[in-house]
Amino acid sequence: MLPSLLPIWMASIILIVALSCLIKWPFISGAFSGLLLVSFCFYSLFYSHESEIPVQKQFKAEIVSLVSTNSDWISFDIRLISEQNSFYDTNYRLSWQQPPEVKVGQVWLFTARMKPITSPINQGGFNQQKNLLSRHIVAKGRVKQAELVHYDVPLRQSIINMMTPILHSLSHGAVLNALLFGDKSELTQMQWQQLRQTGTGHLVAISGLHLSVVFGLFWFIFRHNLQHFAPVFSRRNLLLAMMFSSLTVLGYGYLAGFAIATQRALVMLLMLVMLSIVNHHSSPWQRLTWALFAVLVIDPFASLSAGFWLSFSALGIILFTLEYTATKTNTENNAVDEANNYGTNNNSNYELEDREDEFDEKESDELDEGLKTKEVSADKRLLYQNFKSTYRHYQQQTLLYLQTFWAIQWRLAVGLGLLQAILFGTISINSIWVNLLMVPWFSIVVIPLSIIGLVGNIILMILPLTEGVRQLVGAKLMALGDISLAPFESLISQSDQWPMALVYLPDTMVVCLMMFALGLFLLKWAVDAPWRCVVGLLCVPFFLQLTVSIFESKAPLQQEPFGQQQTWHVHVLDVGQGMAVLVQRGNRAILYDTGAAYGQSFSYADRVIVPTLRAKGINRLDYIIVSHDDNDHSGGLKVLAQHYPKAVIISDTAAHYDAMTANSIIDLHLSSGSDTQKGTKIGIPKDTGITTDTKTDTTTETATTIDNALNHCVNRQFQWADLTVSLAANPTATNDNNRSCIAYVDDGKHRVLLTGDIEKSTEQYLVEHKLLSPTDILLAPHHGSRTSSSEAFIDAVSPKQVIFTAGFANQYGFPKKDVVERYKTRGVETLISGNSGQITIDFNSSSYAIRQYRSDIAPFWYNKLFRFGEKVKAE
Repeated sequence: MLPSLLPIWMASIILIVALSCLIKWPFISGAFSGLLLVSFCFYSLFYSHESEIPVQKQFKAEIVSLVSTNSDWISFDIRLISEQNSFYDTNYRLSWQQPPEVKVGQVWLFTARMKPITSPINQGGFNQQKNLLSRHIVAKGRVKQAELVHYDVPLRQSIINMMTPILHSLSHGAVLNALLFGDKSELTQMQWQQLRQTGTGHLVAISGLHLSVVFGLFWFIFRHNLQHFAPVFSRRNLLLAMMFSSLTVLGYGYLAGFAIATQRALVMLLMLVMLSIVNHHSSPWQRLTWALFAVLVIDPFASLSAGFWLSFSALGIILFTLEYTATKTNTENNAVDEANNYGTNNNSNYELEDREDEFDEKESDELDEGLKTKEVSADKRLLYQNFKSTYRHYQQQTLLYLQTFWAIQWRLAVGLGLLQAILFGTISINSIWVNLLMVPWFSIVVIPLSIIGLVGNIILMILPLTEGVRQLVGAKLMALGDISLAPFESLISQSDQWPMALVYLPDTMVVCLMMFALGLFLLKWAVDAPWRCVVGLLCVPFFLQLTVSIFESKAPLQQEPFGQQQTWHVHVLDVGQGMAVLVQRGNRAILYDTGAAYGQSFSYADRVIVPTLRAKGINRLDYIIVSHDDNDHSGGLKVLAQHYPKAVIISDTAAHYDAMTANSIIDLHLSSGSDTQKGTKIGIPKDTGITTDTKTDTTTETATTIDNALNHCVNRQFQWADLTVSLAANPTATNDNNRSCIAYVDDGKHRVLLTGDIEKSTEQYLVEHKLLSPTDILLAPHHGSRTSSSEAFIDAVSPKQVIFTAGFANQYGFPKKDVVERYKTRGVETLISGNSGQITIDFNSSSYAIRQYRSDIAPFWYNKLFRFGEKVKAE
């Protein structure tokens, strides 16, 4: 990945350098050309998206795909239709509340409030910016008004409309819909989780596997019929079969909507077919390289997609395995032939060869004896010899096929499993044996039956049949494909009970795993013992990290994290216009606020916080401190309580305890004894009256427990992992913001202050009651609003660094410029989470360092800020 793109003024210089190096240094020339191509693609897409473009835009566009639904909102992608067409299609992603019926292919005149694709970005979280760029989406927006211009129902939509009632009548219609039309919107969250746990998500996403199977199926059909009805000795039938099969694959890609991933797989396959048609004498590796070249030339942003790396890595692993297996087999066959030819007697043309063959040796001896005694003719003897030779040939070919298939499958599982760990931070242990069963099942049974059923239904469209008859016969044609999916659905539905169904790997373990895999690979080719020892050192970090992880997971709560006694970290997560701050020490953490949740299916806890905890290797979330009840601070609490049921919730809001049962509260109370506070224990106060022998679990008792557990934020202090956590709140406050629970985190030398949404009245209360003290890092109150950050408050805490938790280009205009200036005039350095992405502060015994995701952790061009459409809304 490129750290940055070329500025426009350098393009001509780089082009001259690339041409100059073409003959003598082709590799350097190619690298510069690639950089130039990616930059050209970028500027072609973004040339008109500058900051002066109005937020309210009107434009004509075609709907190209429906992305998701959430409550009464839908999300969809559009292709901009304009008079000034760029070299690449310009796409937008729009959201629309309570829309009319929206279909792919419709052309609308939209009026929308547009914003940049800049999105929250954190370690371990989903990189939406990168994903949008890979799809050539350059802006996001919310529809304000829209007018349908025209809708000429395309052939694809007509076929989908015909197939929809048929697929809905089948047991596995959602999976068939994904296989035939690339529409995965009907797959449930449970199905997606099961696909991830078994590593079989690629089987329901139209990719190179599906296109290759369709190509092979129709190539066999066309080739067989041409040879039967119009046999020739030239390459004519072969070429015609390849051309017809290519057209069929293009039709399949059309039905799949020519999605970006499908386009890449098509280019790769058609490039290989074209090289075969022109009889280009090249190795499989050269053809794969040409296909890779074609994909990147057509779409330079292809490398941003995980599917790109998975597809070409899979092909590379297959080619390597076939080449290695063929070389190994040839070497073994040559050795056997040399052994068999040594000392052979050539005087008789009818003497049987390879007498050491294990095939049916006893019956062979008996038959030889019978031939001798009965003096059979030479013709029968020759016939038996040919039969035995043919059987031995097919036996060896079958055995070779099974060995090659196994070699490909385990290498694919290991190689793609490692790539999955790098790309997604997860690994599916069961994917090896599941894919060993399901890949051939899909290739040989599911995909061919589904495609044949679809072709049959398309033929029915042409015939003059009534709708009822067409649906009845069409359902029968699809029945075999539906039945063939039953074993697959039955298998993955059991994955929830499998041990280690889906393993989440921290970033450090992923790096160690990469070194371990590289070490094992090089050990195979190391020529002597010294080199093997050197290469073996690459495997050491993996075992060390594994030992540390096991030690930390089994260490008691009161024991300090292994090897982490002198360091701790504060991660200010980028959760848009909200707040979530993670205090980490080793594999333990405290979370302050939980970000927002929207609709029925979106939560920053799921999208950002939980993945970050996993990426950091945190398996103990000891405390969740919720400052107050605003959605942007408490929206993710329910999700986090489900993922970390043993975490102690600290909040002054009764509703925040609804996610916990009375028994859960008892467990949390008992588990919190390792962290003590001055006066009483943190967590559930002693006067709750809860005892471990409570047998009644009623709603009334739960409510009583919750009521007794409230107000435990005010003026409390406790020790956690050798850090002091001090909590305070304003008991006289009259609104929710001012009741925010503030927290100091202190290691004796450095101090961090987390302030929630407190406003000037609470700031004054804290100053007057001398509850504030100087701090190193301040999380600015209320995201930098004018209602907060009074001069008296800033002077009381006198921070060295202030961080504003505000979304990029948010509608409120936080942080306000005059508030930022108020800090700067006092020499305080400022950062904004929406601009920086995740902000990490690393503390050690003597100092601390600040790292920003966009500029320090992952300073790649696709993580930059994309500015346009900023608008300020009055408070």
